[in-house]
Amino acid sequence: MGKIPHLFRRTAVIVRIALLTSLFGGAWDLQAQSGVRDQPLEQVTLQLRWRHAFQFAGFYAAIEQGYYREAGLEVRLVEILPQGQRMDVVNEVLAGRAQYGVSATGLILRRSAGDPVVVLAAIYQHSPQVLIALRGHGVDFLQDLHDKPIMLGRQTGELLAFLKDEGLDPAKLKIVPHDYDNAKLLSGEVGALSAYSTDEPYTLRKLGLDFAMFTPRTGGIDFYGDVLFTTEQEIAEHPERVKAFREASMRGWDYAMAHPDEIIDLILKKYSQRRTREHLQFEAEQTALLMHPGLIEAGHMNPGRWRHIADTYAQLGMIPADFSLDGFLYRPRTGPNLKVVYWTLATLTALTIATLGWALPLRRLNRRLREANVRKGRYLAFLTHEIRTPLSGMVGTLELMGNEKLDSHVHEQVQLLDHSAKNLLMLVNNVLDFSKLEAGKLALEPQEVELGLLLRKLCGGYKALAEQKNLRLQYEIHPDVPPVIITDGLRLRQILANLLSNAVKFTATGSVDLTVETAPAKGSPRLRFRVRDTGPGIPPDKLARLFQPYQQADRTIARQFGGSGLGLSIARELARLLKGDITVQSVPGSGSTFTLEIEAKPMAGL
Repeated sequence: MGKIPHLFRRTAVIVRIALLTSLFGGAWDLQAQSGVRDQPLEQVTLQLRWRHAFQFAGFYAAIEQGYYREAGLEVRLVEILPQGQRMDVVNEVLAGRAQYGVSATGLILRRSAGDPVVVLAAIYQHSPQVLIALRGHGVDFLQDLHDKPIMLGRQTGELLAFLKDEGLDPAKLKIVPHDYDNAKLLSGEVGALSAYSTDEPYTLRKLGLDFAMFTPRTGGIDFYGDVLFTTEQEIAEHPERVKAFREASMRGWDYAMAHPDEIIDLILKKYSQRRTREHLQFEAEQTALLMHPGLIEAGHMNPGRWRHIADTYAQLGMIPADFSLDGFLYRPRTGPNLKVVYWTLATLTALTIATLGWALPLRRLNRRLREANVRKGRYLAFLTHEIRTPLSGMVGTLELMGNEKLDSHVHEQVQLLDHSAKNLLMLVNNVLDFSKLEAGKLALEPQEVELGLLLRKLCGGYKALAEQKNLRLQYEIHPDVPPVIITDGLRLRQILANLLSNAVKFTATGSVDLTVETAPAKGSPRLRFRVRDTGPGIPPDKLARLFQPYQQADRTIARQFGGSGLGLSIARELARLLKGDITVQSVPGSGSTFTLEIEAKPMAGL
């Protein structure tokens, strides 16, 4: 016991040292900051990718609000003037005429070619790149562009990927360079042109023109837009400047999106009167839809999303497969930080004291975590239930609208809404089931299930889709299978529906077969359901994570067909609740077989 007072004395000394060093550290920080303000500002240049507009609002705000100056920087913005429309923004930065630039996700192509570019931030969370065609010129659907000239600007790889996904071979299209004028579109000289959803639609609507706008997002191709970038050399020689420039720029974007009218006034006063106030307001509204201010941090980038973008370019043959992103995505340098050391010492001291009475706090913590987990489950269940009800109504209404005679443009938009609503409803249902399974709150309801009726209705639900693809869809019940069983019919149908849906979706030619047979069992009787398809198969290295939550075997398939990656995970958990399991056998190029085995007692008297 005599050691404990000694321990407290040593602890008290450490605490005093930590507090003193923290105080001195804070004073040093304040002195350093004061010194920075007294130093001359570093001059840097930001090369914009177009002419002055709300597209660059955040950078105007960072200048006007003094964020760059607080960071010790004086930033010069350089727009692309009409006579320099073919200027390459990346070349301007690589040549040192600008330290920073705004480009697009095509920067990954330059990185692949050996250019040392590094992306700092994604301004738009969704790309504004679209294809626009005038109605009445023979283009009502994307496929109508197969024999018509298409005017594409630079950095439009996502549009090429979109065209390819829609069945148009980019190598066979009549692609002409963009002249950044709508005249050829209006005259019918080109069938479509690449544009920004934040800009050209306003101009065409003001002219009273009816047009079709095709966005890659409808095909599952969701790239970033307007990417802030620099070079490896700038990061190596001026790491603090890069960090300060990025942070000040993102502060500017936060301010701009919170005060759009103020920034529009600023643009008209100091930068350009090329666009009207109404046009700039339209641009600001559309920009907010692409950035999600207040929901997503300005400049946010997800490495997984960049991986998806790289894979898409690789599928087009524009970069090597599995191209490494190492060094391409900016990560600030983290040198020694005395504050971290001080606070670490203080934390360790506190932990030393806490270990003297660890048992009670730990038990309280565990109880609070359990309570938090229960509240989380209840919240998810409530939220998904409340969302699911109006969504179901939306889906029904959209289906009715789809059956009406509508203008082709309106019909296209209704189809997009219907597809999106159904995907969202499926996601909500999956989240609800997953939260119940995770919390152990999903209860089974055994009942009499007539297998023949269940399978007939189940396969009937996918008959239309199978016929569209010329697939043979059939089911077979072996003679030894009892006609009526006792199980949870709703959950059995949910599992089989997931397996059948995947099989029909991912199989291009051939057949999908569902068979049911009895399985050998030492105890309770069991049934074995097999879903066989002649689809692309699943590579061996993907099988291991196939049933993990939020995982999908193929990014290309996920991008084409959507989905959350929860379906198979939920199906397996439901199968285990039915005292069974799901297994899979697959050979790439030869199809897959998913086997569901469950406990299923025959109805008494049969």
